[in-house]
Amino acid sequence: MENETVTKVITLDKYCWGLSSSDDSLVVGLNKDEIRIIDLEGNTLKSIQVESKSYLYYLVYCNDRVIYSDCNGNAVYCVDQSGKQIWQYKQDLSGPYGLCTDTYGNIIVADQDSHRIIVISKDGKESKVLLSDGLKNPRCICLKQNESSGFICDDKGKYLTKFNLSSG
Repeated sequence: MENETVTKVITLDKYCWGLSSSDDSLVVGLNKDEIRIIDLEGNTLKSIQVESKSYLYYLVYCNDRVIYSDCNGNAVYCVDQSGKQIWQYKQDLSGPYGLCTDTYGNIIVADQDSHRIIVISKDGKESKVLLSDGLKNPRCICLKQNESSGFICDDKGKYLTKFNLSSG
């Protein structure tokens, strides 16, 4: 890539801590209390008021839902575009940070303080530990959708760990 240029600057009235995109819109985590859905020109489409003990760093926008982690509150939440909570997941979490989704809509969570990667079903009712051996303080996670593999970064930003998900 050559000659990269900034094509648009959007000015916000609050600090942006987290960012996710879907189709032609962006979701921004503002401070600890607002998730804003904006179009690519910066116009507000929806403003969702939430309560979080943490800054809204980690969020995912998919299927008209926003999933976000509250690492200090040890919870993962799912809300619709009106702000209505669809589900909350608090069982056995200890510092949930990074989030991503798989092709089925399940939420994969980097649970830093328990040194585990957990998957939560898209309805928030079931979960299981995907990875725990050899992990130390996983903070960020991403998944290559078509390959069922991904990467985890630790809390110091020093190590990237590649993982594979088996089917079944």
